Amino acid sequence: MLRATHHDSILDLILKFCHTTPNSVAIVTDDKTVSYQTLELELYKVSAYIQSKGIEPGSVIAIMQDNVSSALASLLGCLHAGCIYCPIDPLMTPTKIQRTLIVANVELVLSAPDLPYTRQDNDPEFVHYNDLSAPAFDTFITQRYHPLAYIMFTSGSTGDPKGVAIGHVNLIETFKSWNDIYQLNSIKKHLQFASLSFDVFAGDWIRGLCSGASIFVPTSAKKHVAGSLANFIATHKIECAEFTPIILRELYTYALNNGIILNSFKLLIAGSDVMRAREFKDIRKIIGDDCRLVFSYGTTETTIDSTFFEPTKEDLANLRDDAPLPIGVPFPSAQIAILKNDGKHANQHEIGELYIGGAGVGLGYLHHDSRTAGRYLRRLPLGRHERWYRTGDLASYDGKNFSLHGRADARVKVLGKLIDLTELESHLRDHEDILECVATATLHEIDKKIILLIKLNTHCKAPNHESIARHISHLDDYPVHNDNIYFIRNLPMTMSGKIDRTEANKIAVKLLAGASK
Repeated sequence: MLRATHHDSILDLILKFCHTTPNSVAIVTDDKTVSYQTLELELYKVSAYIQSKGIEPGSVIAIMQDNVSSALASLLGCLHAGCIYCPIDPLMTPTKIQRTLIVANVELVLSAPDLPYTRQDNDPEFVHYNDLSAPAFDTFITQRYHPLAYIMFTSGSTGDPKGVAIGHVNLIETFKSWNDIYQLNSIKKHLQFASLSFDVFAGDWIRGLCSGASIFVPTSAKKHVAGSLANFIATHKIECAEFTPIILRELYTYALNNGIILNSFKLLIAGSDVMRAREFKDIRKIIGDDCRLVFSYGTTETTIDSTFFEPTKEDLANLRDDAPLPIGVPFPSAQIAILKNDGKHANQHEIGELYIGGAGVGLGYLHHDSRTAGRYLRRLPLGRHERWYRTGDLASYDGKNFSLHGRADARVKVLGKLIDLTELESHLRDHEDILECVATATLHEIDKKIILLIKLNTHCKAPNHESIARHISHLDDYPVHNDNIYFIRNLPMTMSGKIDRTEANKIAVKLLAGASK
């Protein structure tokens, strides 16, 4: 098969290994192993079909599949055809799927059989990946290029989902940063864990495939049961993985309770939400001494990761158990600034809003010029003319590390007191019986109440409202009544593995309404 190349695509980093080490293992699932050579043939199959349909470079192709191996070949095939891929989780509601197809102006959907979503009459063409046939051996498949690589819709856990546009340059520079800091050439087995519609999914395959390593894909059932996930990691001797805190808490709690050491890890990354120092201290007990343990921070808008904190044992020992982990220092491709309300740069230890600059800053929100203008800035004060993203996160710098102080919009006023709900959640997680929690507030301004939704640790057999209330009673700023503490079996989660705050708020309102009857 004839090939043409282009040198500005993240795909080229993968094709290099398809050509130099074609027999190396690229993807491992429960039922098959895919070599780099086979992956190349599969992505050509997708690219050839797209081009045969007359679809132009720069068109948007949706990937709506539950098989990760096929999804990877599909999205790489889109990039080879010069198209922009848009991942859509097939478990989303039909309304959200239809909205995404319209907003992204999707030209074609690469789908799979037996998905819960049924194609509607006004949807674009759907084609099943399994129905694509390989092109003839002598077919010339041109590798085309467009600056945009993907459109990622944010989870919508706190508001209306937005389509974020990320380019090849963003991905290439982010990979270079990971390669520089993580020394990826020494890691051969990566866990592909995040869901397709979460930007960390791209982080998983980019770190693995762009460095010529193998990525291992657990089934959905194994991903969501801590014991099965721990067994998968141990069986395949996984060397690198990234988890959201809510998943990692269940994994390390299971490992601690069962005396399991996951000593194959060389690099373990946690990110996308707050974690406490005591949690990293616990994680260190279930991994090998030579495993690098990293807390990463970033946004979808700035290409997955922008900063990292890799504490030494001494660093952890010097942190209070209940202290939130700092977000550390910028990756080489990122820059960080903190601005106060008056637009001036914050001094050391002063709290302001966090801005991210550098090569990871994406191209903006799809069809939302006003949102883009409000968040993506061309310049900052004091002569900084690079492009910057305004995160909405509050942060400070202590001369060594950057630290977060919650969201600028996560503070509510109750009984005349300004309350940071994320801080309240952090204090609650220090309780020995609490595995995860959500703090929310009612909308009524006159009689506003704080409501707690709590998921208990498995060792806790009986819910105890008084114990929880006592745990936070010393916090004068957090007026929580016993009647507004609710214990639930599972907290709602987004497709990205983070708490779905919109759904949690709905649950809280229903529970409160039911209690008042």
